[in-house]
Amino acid sequence: MTTQRRRPRQVPVSCHLCRTMKLKCNRERPCSNCMTRGVTCERAHGMSIATTRAQQQPMTTLSIAIWLPPKNEALCLLERYAEYITFLHHVVHIPSVRLLLDDGYKKLSLGHNVAPGHIALLLSIFASTAYTLEASTADPLFLNQANATNCAISWTKATLDTLDNSRRNLQGSVEDVQATILLSFIIFNLEGFSLRFRTLSCSALIMARDLSLHRIDADSCAKKESSVQLEIKRRIWWHMVSTDWLLSLSGGPQEGTYLIHPEHMRVNHPRNIDDVDLEHPDPGYSLPLSQPTAMTYYMLRIRLAEITRSVVDVLPPSTSDWGTVDYNTIISLDREFIDFLRDIPLFLRHDETSCEQSHEINRQYPQLAFQRYIIASTFHSRRFKLHQPFLTRMSLDQRYEYSRNVCLQSARSIIDMSKFLQQDTGFLSSVHVRLATLLSIFFLATAVLVIDMCINKEDDNEGQRQEVMDACLVLKQAEETSPVAGRFLRSLIDILHKYQIQVAPEVIPQPEPTGTIFCSSRASLCFIDLGSSGFVTDWDDLFSALDARII
Repeated sequence: MTTQRRRPRQVPVSCHLCRTMKLKCNRERPCSNCMTRGVTCERAHGMSIATTRAQQQPMTTLSIAIWLPPKNEALCLLERYAEYITFLHHVVHIPSVRLLLDDGYKKLSLGHNVAPGHIALLLSIFASTAYTLEASTADPLFLNQANATNCAISWTKATLDTLDNSRRNLQGSVEDVQATILLSFIIFNLEGFSLRFRTLSCSALIMARDLSLHRIDADSCAKKESSVQLEIKRRIWWHMVSTDWLLSLSGGPQEGTYLIHPEHMRVNHPRNIDDVDLEHPDPGYSLPLSQPTAMTYYMLRIRLAEITRSVVDVLPPSTSDWGTVDYNTIISLDREFIDFLRDIPLFLRHDETSCEQSHEINRQYPQLAFQRYIIASTFHSRRFKLHQPFLTRMSLDQRYEYSRNVCLQSARSIIDMSKFLQQDTGFLSSVHVRLATLLSIFFLATAVLVIDMCINKEDDNEGQRQEVMDACLVLKQAEETSPVAGRFLRSLIDILHKYQIQVAPEVIPQPEPTGTIFCSSRASLCFIDLGSSGFVTDWDDLFSALDARII
């Protein structure tokens, strides 16, 4: 028997761009795809941080290879971000980023170095835009939705590499913090509340503290920066603070805890102003919340986060301690939510009458249509989390009937708002089912209806069963575009099957994929044994298990 020599592995002949974007490369030099996009056609060897080859670096410097779009496409991505996405997390100053982009591409064309933090911020913006926009809106930037998603994942990985390079070689910058915040947004939508997301959030907080963002307005701090820089830093800090506090009452392993203590920071609230007023001669200039600006939603988000923190400070960290809670304390905390709802400005209320009366304001601030949905969903989800433990204890005390009604009312409000967005023919109808933040809220709202249907069985619950089936159908449809929607749906179907509630065939989820580009810890995804008894502790375990499914 003769032995054949194994042929050496062939070096990939497709260029870097075609491999990254999964395009068919004609293998010419340059290839047709690179010629069309006006980029340097790079082969198997690495690319520099620019689209041109880097000069020889000392051995102590870490060199990385990334792909950037041509400048004209980069500008288009930035403008789409400014129009459709920045209102989701208003932590960057778009005019400043335009200057940063222009300066960065100019340096790259001259072969000069660019700060990794600047590149990371641009990449995170590109990735956010590619992931969030649907194909019809993104055209002609992307060939189709799959192409946009591939680019988003590629730029997400490049951002991670660039941030790692920046941390290894530099002290860190505000742009590093901004890029990490935007990156955590993408990771959450790809993976859910994963370890990677939590690590990025903590990393952003550590860098922000290293830059003294937690003491911007301390008396001893000399404010030598411009009013624009100071205000953007306040926005960055309070975005992290409000996110931290809101997550403390949203399910998952961090439930009942937060990282940022209000006594350990000296940062004023951001001002309720548009970006054009950032350089106003009066440093304290701010409009009342009754007057709409690009920041009004964020001011309400901060206030809701403060209420959430006050709830977490009072309530016990473990479900086993709920029996010792004075129910009057729950009612008192609930009043804070009621007062918040009463004080929401007309243009950010979600009822039909308020929306009609805000028509002219919506034309000036089109993002309000989506922001009112976000603030209402966040409000209702935190309110039913306050009352959720008493939904399972109604038989112990008739006063808990109030908590059951609040839970059902808030859950139905969230589901009804989602139906309203589905009827929209524009950007809102597609983006809300791709954002894991909103999907997790929708999932927990549906879970409230499911658990109530299992606990409080009534002779005529067909209407509630249909509500649950309709909500499951929404998750089934979202499964096509969101990696986490299918996970949520499988959890609900498991419960319905366990308690012998008939499930419509059209809502049966697809089998869980065996491998994805981004995978959460398998241990965190295991659905615990729910048990068969109907005792209160078992229902608490069930809610805990459902909460764990957001990670």
